[in-house]
This record gives sequence, C-alpha cells and structure tokens, in this order.
Amino acid sequence: MKIIIDIDTGLDNITTVAATSADPDFPVINLQDDFPTNLWKAAAGVTIATLTLTVSKGSAVELFNTNAISAVVTAGSGATYTLEAGYSLEAGYILQDDEVSTMTTYDLPGVHGRLWADYSEFTIPHVVTIVLIATSAVSAGIVRAGMIETFKDPAYGLGEGSNDYSIERELNNGMDYFRKRNVVRTFLNLVMVETRANAFKYKHDIFDAVGPKALAIKLIDNSSIPDDEFVLFAKRIDSPEIEHISRTHSRITFNFREVV
Repeated sequence: MKIIIDIDTGLDNITTVAATSADPDFPVINLQDDFPTNLWKAAAGVTIATLTLTVSKGSAVELFNTNAISAVVTAGSGATYTLEAGYSLEAGYILQDDEVSTMTTYDLPGVHGRLWADYSEFTIPHVVTIVLIATSAVSAGIVRAGMIETFKDPAYGLGEGSNDYSIERELNNGMDYFRKRNVVRTFLNLVMVETRANAFKYKHDIFDAVGPKALAIKLIDNSSIPDDEFVLFAKRIDSPEIEHISRTHSRITFNFREVV
C-alpha cells in the first residue's frame, strides 16, 4: 500500500498546477480540492490538454475521475540543455529535459478514470506533466503528487462494498419515488501486519493526524495486480485499530470509503 502524504504537513507536495486549457466555470484549481466531482474541464471542444504540476519533492502522482481515454505521465527536473553561443541543433533534434525520470502511457476507460504513476524520487522541486486525450472536452477531478509512505498490502480476503446516496421514498399513494445519485466504494475489514514502528506511523502520524481528510491511496501495490480499481481517493471510515501481536510486529485493521 502507498499513500501520497508529507507527514510533516499532512498534505501532498504540489505547489502549482497549470493546464493548457480550462473552462472558466471549471478552473484548474478544482483539481486540488477534496471533491472528485468538482471538475477541472478544458474549454469546449478541446480534447487534448496537458496538466503541468510543480512538486516540491516526491516520487508519485495520482489522477482521479478523468474522462480521458489515454494519458502520458512524465516527471523531470524541468531543466533543459542550453547550447553554447554559435552552436545549433541538427535538423530533427530538439532540446528537452535532461533529467526525465519516467514516461508512462496509460489506457483509460473514458469515464471515472484513475491512474497512479511512480517515478524516481526527487528531493528537490521538479515538474510532472500529464497529457490527457479524451473524446470530448478533457476533464479530471483530483490530482495529488509528492512524497509517499509505503506499507504492506492488505491481506487476502479484503471486502468491497458500496454506499448508495440515491434518494428512495414510498409515496402516500403507494408509488415509489427515487432519484439516482452517486454510489461510492467502500473497502472493509482490511488487515495488514506491519512493524510496530510502521503501525504507529500509519495510525497516529497519518490517519489520526489527518482525521476524515481524503488521501490519494494505492491500496494494492503488488506489481502482479496492476488493477487501477485499487487506486483510491478515500478517507478512513474510522480510526485504524492496532493489535500488538509480538514485540516487533502489530496487526492493523482499517476501513476506507471513497469520497465524491
């Protein structure tokens, strides 16, 4: 399991977010609030747009609730080569970031898409770009990037449920009224065994410290299970519980609920 959080602040490490296009009613700042359904949208008809994040330090980025069908993620120092006076490039060559850490291409579903990209850690300010392609005006709900805290993956047997916020009423005449609203996933009865130091960090330094604040979480980090369904923007349902099972290790039980 991985969580994007700077324990010193309880936040991520993004300092600025810019987009090559934005609808005035759906500004890029919406990507940094805590509401995935409060979208950034490119201007009408703009189906290719680039998000540029300035990140103070870190090694991972999460994008959540996008309508893109593909994405290319690049992380680099932002530095470029500078030619000495009198020199020029041969035709067909371009100057580019000389410290690019990673370039990852994602296929996305076109609705409620999500991605998580790890890259080699930068301990200094750097730039993450996300190029998004959609079939209509590009949009996304949440972006987080920065330092990560890594823990064991939950044990097998984890449960997945949902909270349905639809409104249902039985009217006086016996008819049923309903209004369809959002359904969010819950992950219940999660268990992992960690060192006691990591267990205290998980409970006290992260989830007790941030309380009900939602965080960017990669629930399963096992490379053999690359399912993007385990990329979450979620809050803890209640405070994690620790059972000390030995002098060196503890069992943690916890539950997550995605937010809207």
